[in-house]
Parts: sequence; C-alpha cells; structure tokens
Amino acid sequence: MATVVASAADRKASERKFYSRMALFLVFIVLLGFAPSFYLRGVVPSYPRPNPTLTPWVIFHGLVFTTWMALLIVQTQLIAGRKHALHMQLGKLGMLFAILMIPVMYLTAVWQVSRANQPPFTDPLTWTIVPLGTIIPFAVLVWNGWEKRRDVQTHKRLMLSAAILVVMGPSVGRLPIAPPTVVGFTIQMLAGFLLFVPLILWDRKTVGQVHPATKFGIGMAALWVIFPLSVFWLNLPWAKVAAHLPGVGA
Repeated sequence: MATVVASAADRKASERKFYSRMALFLVFIVLLGFAPSFYLRGVVPSYPRPNPTLTPWVIFHGLVFTTWMALLIVQTQLIAGRKHALHMQLGKLGMLFAILMIPVMYLTAVWQVSRANQPPFTDPLTWTIVPLGTIIPFAVLVWNGWEKRRDVQTHKRLMLSAAILVVMGPSVGRLPIAPPTVVGFTIQMLAGFLLFVPLILWDRKTVGQVHPATKFGIGMAALWVIFPLSVFWLNLPWAKVAAHLPGVGA
C-alpha cells in the first residue's frame, strides 16, 4: 500500500514538473521570438524580418499577451505548490484576460495593415489571415478549457494547447529558421507543431496514448495553419475580404 501511495505521489509530482517546465519553455520561445522586435528592441540585433515602429496599441497588445503568458507560469507554479484554491481564483482572472485578448487580436490584425509589417511574399491585406486565423481556434480551446476545469487532465491539456497556439505562429514565425518566402513560411508554420511533441510524449508515458484533449488541441492548431497556407499557396482572394473588415488600416 505504501508503494502504491508513493507511486501516485510521484506521478503527481512529475505531472506538476512537466506543466511547469512547459510553461517556462513556451515563455522562453516567446522571448526568443520577440526579443529583437519588442522586449529587447534596439538592444539586440534584429532578425531579417519586417520590424516597423511600435505603436501604443502594439505595445498594449504585447503587454496583454505577456501578462497572459505570465499567468500561465504563475498558474502552473501554484499547482506545483499545491495551492489549488488560489489557482482556481486566479483562473477567473486568466479567463478575463483570454476574453480581452480576442478583440485585441482582431484589432491588432486589422490595424497592422497600415504598418505594413508583412513579409515580402505577400501584401498587408492578405497577411491579416495569419493573425485573424488564430482567433477562433484560440477562443474554442480556452472556452473548452474553462468548461472542463473540473476535469483536471482535460483542462490542463486544453489550456496548454491554447498557449502553444499563440506561441507557435507569432514567436516561432519570427525566428530566423527559414527565408521569408512562402516555402519558408510554410516550414515555420509546420515547425510550430514541434511544440506539441513534449505533450504527446507525456501522454504516451502517462496514459499510454495521446489524450483526446491533446488531439483536439493539435486539431485546432492544424485548422489555424490551414487557413493562411491555403490563402498563400492557392492564391485565394482573401485581400478582397480583408479590405471590408471593420477597422482595416485604421
């Protein structure tokens, strides 16, 4: 009996370490991707990517997302410290931030048209598909994560998947992995899925297969990736649609 109890305690300890480390790893990727253009702008050399002037709104956008990622770290640390009640209370604040992020994501996407921060293979209007395509999958993941907050294993995976979603495109996409071409963009979009690998391996180790919530998270990420890749590779007329979106170019 003592061995069984110890084994259960070890599993919980390992789980707390895994999610804490994943949160820290994602924040590290964010810092790596945004250091030249935001966090350490003017301090470290910029990547060979568009690097337009930061507007007050873009700074606000960056602070909102930074706060949400910071909350991710705090939440995982609270669980690691077994402060479950505080974790649940802070989760309400995290949900409010997630709701705030949705209009912030939209406005940043449509207002970037006037900043022309798109890569050289496309135009500002067409480029809006990249940030706009994130909104629905992100909202679905966060909402389902909130709904499943009593189902601990599902909740953790959905919220981690939501965090991966907002990191895999913006942060990984800014790393100088591939040239700023359609092919290079495709490579970086697909490379973002590597962020799911630790979660997949964790699932196989702990439950013997990929958890349904992890599959759902990967599916939402795939749905987001399909949008821009279809537009760029098939030359779909997204720019004509984007030109009529409220707030474009404001």
